[in-house]
Amino acid sequence: MLTYEAIRKIVVEERASQKLVALPDDFFSKVNEYLKRKQQIADTKEDSWELASAKRVLQDLLEIRERKILNLALYSIRSGTDPKNMIPEEREFFEKISAHMKEFQSSKKGLIEGRTEKTESLAFLEDVPAFVGTDMQTYGPFKKGDVATLPESAAKILVDKNAARLMRI
Repeated sequence: MLTYEAIRKIVVEERASQKLVALPDDFFSKVNEYLKRKQQIADTKEDSWELASAKRVLQDLLEIRERKILNLALYSIRSGTDPKNMIPEEREFFEKISAHMKEFQSSKKGLIEGRTEKTESLAFLEDVPAFVGTDMQTYGPFKKGDVATLPESAAKILVDKNAARLMRI
């Protein structure tokens, strides 16, 4: 069972470490249970204080881990390494932010190299493995529901194969 002291200990460890501290996969559900339980018994001033304090400490933890995940995404793209100690919700966030960073870096590279191919925004209708486009850049992998901006030639192929649909803004 999660306690206030356990949460504080995790935050202290997270602040002291350069890497992500390992958390149980069900950490968010345990936190949710803890907060609900505290909310139900927050009759005394001490219980109310502990609930408010726990929320502040949890917010700090989430912000610290978000910053680390953003930095890990950049590092991972440059080095090709796969970071450890992410719970499933964080892994999903990491993968999405990494995909957007790769797209942004690819578009910057295209500007620097003078490529001017038009791009299209796509919503993926099914999982698509990584592939090499006509510009010799690697795109993906993409999961059903992902959104990405790709060169028009790659987008047309994916739309024609019903793997994605164009997003018009």
